[in-house]
Amino acid sequence: METKNNEDEILRLIPLTDYGSMLFVPPNSPGSGGLALYWKQEIPVQVISSCKSYIDTSILYKGNLFYATFIYGEPDHSLRKEVWEELSNLGNLRDKPWFLTGDFNDIIDNTEKSGGQQRTEASFGNFRAFISQSDLFDLQHTGNFLSWRGIRYTHLVHFRLDRAMANSMWLDSYPSSRCHYLDFEGSDHRPVFAVLQPEKKKKRGIFRYDRAMRHNADISKLIEVTWNKSRDDSVEVRISNCRKAISRWNRENHVNNRKVIEEEKARLEVEMSSASLDQSLIQNSTKNLESAYRKEEEYWKQRSRSLWLALGDQNSGYFHAITRGRKAQNKFSVLEEKDGQPVYEEEDFVRVISSYFQDIFITR
Repeated sequence: METKNNEDEILRLIPLTDYGSMLFVPPNSPGSGGLALYWKQEIPVQVISSCKSYIDTSILYKGNLFYATFIYGEPDHSLRKEVWEELSNLGNLRDKPWFLTGDFNDIIDNTEKSGGQQRTEASFGNFRAFISQSDLFDLQHTGNFLSWRGIRYTHLVHFRLDRAMANSMWLDSYPSSRCHYLDFEGSDHRPVFAVLQPEKKKKRGIFRYDRAMRHNADISKLIEVTWNKSRDDSVEVRISNCRKAISRWNRENHVNNRKVIEEEKARLEVEMSSASLDQSLIQNSTKNLESAYRKEEEYWKQRSRSLWLALGDQNSGYFHAITRGRKAQNKFSVLEEKDGQPVYEEEDFVRVISSYFQDIFITR
């Protein structure tokens, strides 16, 4: 967090919290802001570097490593581009999930401000370029995102200076992560509360017939035998029996197409790089690779509910993104009580929804 307190005051606060570890970057000059980072001792945090504009760390969370950078954006507009370029260089060297949060001291466009004069489009260029070049996205958020208030000349203004962002690898690893803008408390900035919230429990998946199976002779035979086994049963029961038989066959004969693709690519690379080219081996590996690509794409095409795929394109990554996006949209991450207070837990969702409909029926 940004702080204008000195180190003695920061150290005094540690016993009042649950955080046993701390790093302090003192203010650069009287009246300017410094940085303070607190963390619990049971969480392995390694500080990679720190300066007046950010604290860069790596964090091991439940066996998974990610980078987290805590930002205090350069107040001097003329020096801001240099900080964005420095952070972009950090991001370009990383092949792990990356999370950034803090006071960026800048906004993306005029929708992120209220009051005062409108800024020119050109003034947003450096910050937008940093976000784009670093593959960053805003986390889903709740609350009032106009996180800073102050007086500019004679006008009261509000800006979204504070935010939480992450790269696409982070969103892959933590698709339900979010942030909440809390109320003002003794500061001209709202606190930003970010939550990773990995999936709590895996629910039993809905059965979906994989269209790639229609070319599988074993599956066709299995369906025929299962369907005809109990001719006296209803259609519903016979369909259910087929579903169970296919699910059982899948568990016993599961083929990971992505793994097959990587294996066939490696095999083809060896054969193509060999001094003595065996054309039959190359053709066989090429055929297997094409088959695995088709199955992988058809699977994600079916799950994405999209007909975007053009013949011959290898766009499985697109389908992964569509499916992840729909999953995030379909998931409740926050609801509000009658008084506007947000709740985040499943048991609270049940209570709020039940209360809502109960009130409707009582009113009627």
